[in-house]
Amino acid sequence: MGRRKDVFLVNLWRDGDGYDQPAAADWRGSVEHVHSRRRLYFTDLIDLVAFLAGYTNTGELKNGKHGT
Repeated sequence: MGRRKDVFLVNLWRDGDGYDQPAAADWRGSVEHVHSRRRLYFTDLIDLVAFLAGYTNTGELKNGKHGT
């Protein structure tokens, strides 16, 4: 049986310029499942982990709460 591979693109950035007050800038991110093209924008890493966990074992999103 062949190995299954899922590919995700994860982007992280800071709101605002982050140069004047880098500690005050909030982190934002997005993750995209390349095959399905479903994408989630997040401000909390828990949401990122939940999105990734939704693809484990089956490779399909297990619930409709995450992604667009």
